[in-house]
Amino acid sequence: MQRLWRLFPILLLVLASTRLAAAPLQLEPELQQWLASHPTINWAAEADYAPFIFVDPQRQAQGLSHDVLRALQERLDLPLQQKPALPLNELLDQARRGHLDLLTSLRPTAERAEYLAFTSPYVEVPTVLVVRGEQRTSLTLKQLAGMRVAVGDGYAVERFVRDSYPTVQWLALPTDRAGLQALQQRQVAAVVMDLGSASYLLKEEAFQDLQIGTKIGFNYPLSFAYRKDWPELGRILEAGLHSLSLAEREELMQPWLEQLPGTSQQPGSLLLAAVAMGLLALTSLLVFLAYRRQRRAQPS
Repeated sequence: MQRLWRLFPILLLVLASTRLAAAPLQLEPELQQWLASHPTINWAAEADYAPFIFVDPQRQAQGLSHDVLRALQERLDLPLQQKPALPLNELLDQARRGHLDLLTSLRPTAERAEYLAFTSPYVEVPTVLVVRGEQRTSLTLKQLAGMRVAVGDGYAVERFVRDSYPTVQWLALPTDRAGLQALQQRQVAAVVMDLGSASYLLKEEAFQDLQIGTKIGFNYPLSFAYRKDWPELGRILEAGLHSLSLAEREELMQPWLEQLPGTSQQPGSLLLAAVAMGLLALTSLLVFLAYRRQRRAQPS
């Protein structure tokens, strides 16, 4: 069991990056030419989506997704131009208007797919309920019918929970942090958020009286999103993601998705489920890559 737990950072991460030095990746001539003709790729960070992407007090971008992007920039020589960080809904609006070319940490949805395309996911995490310390961790959304529950405004999970649990009084807030603050102030009975963000934010002293509850049946496979009329950018990003080694992915994981509070001895059922999900995703990826290599080896 402990061995499985130590492997958690490797298994959960599907594709990620590294702080290790990496040799530049040689792209196909067509993609090299595309990059040369596109001297600026505008991107912006989501302001408060820790541990995946956020800005620190000095307004510098931080997080797992930022480290992935930084490594890809070095490996692919991407001409990235960072724009001011914004809440998710504003970022999506900027992308819809063509003012942003690249976003991080997004789950594909039908609505977003109207103007964005997506890479394969580089990390996948389940979504959970967060409740106060005196509440039962076994509470479910079905049991919260008629009560007010917070969810991220414009987050992919918002549509899911509104459709699946219409009897819950949903309160859309701009960030997960705002949801936790509302929970502390007893403005809501619970908060819906992903497990990675919950574990990261609940380490803060201000949220020590909150706890992680049940999964809600919705996972976040997080990808890079890029403008739909730039398929070449997607191919470039995929080439970079597929070039990263397992050791590089493990190094990136450790600072941002460490074990959750209270699990130093025995991992809980949520984390075992996350490990299983990560292993399944990693296995699927390896099978897919092997299939692609086999197809390329066949004579045309």
